[in-house]
Amino acid sequence: MINISQAVEERLTRDDVALIAAQKGWLNFSSYARAIQPELQRLLHKNVQEGSIVTALSRIAAQSHRHQQDIATTDMIQSLSVHSNLEGMTYERTTDVSAKIRDIYQKINVDNKTYLTVTQGMNEVTVVAEPRVAQIFRDSLDVAHMIYDKRALVGITAKFTVGNLEVPNLIFALTRRLAYKNINIIEIVSTATEITYMIEKKDLAIALEQLQKDI
Repeated sequence: MINISQAVEERLTRDDVALIAAQKGWLNFSSYARAIQPELQRLLHKNVQEGSIVTALSRIAAQSHRHQQDIATTDMIQSLSVHSNLEGMTYERTTDVSAKIRDIYQKINVDNKTYLTVTQGMNEVTVVAEPRVAQIFRDSLDVAHMIYDKRALVGITAKFTVGNLEVPNLIFALTRRLAYKNINIIEIVSTATEITYMIEKKDLAIALEQLQKDI
């Protein structure tokens, strides 16, 4: 059986708007406590005092604020780079599709400046590449079941050090910046020290502005 503090923490972390307001010092703890009091009482099967909820909220917000400050002020991003004029396609994954993709890799001529990423999931395969390379995949996979074909994309890559793999919520903190501006993320591609957001060209300027904050 969870206690009041655990129940309050679970409830607050499910409420993104309230959590951010608490971290920024904008949340009225008393009003929020009254709002979630009936829900907590049903969950815990007992009366829960407003003051107990406020105390728990204050402690959780303080801890969360310190953690978010560490993420915001630490210089973790080494660089940002933009890959312009990209195209993305997703196909149903089959044995034949996987085999053809291996053949394409062997035949195409790309250098280390050519952007190409292939992500194979359980049921789908996504290819993101420059138009010349993307068209090679389209032509070779013309009989495969295409799920979507998206043009006019750009990729923004944030590069980190390996040590930042141990930093919780780093990717969330960056993704949230784009979410604040209602930027549609088409794909996310990551390696150990890089994360690339695939977005529409029209959103490039505002996305760069958001990701450059606190760098």
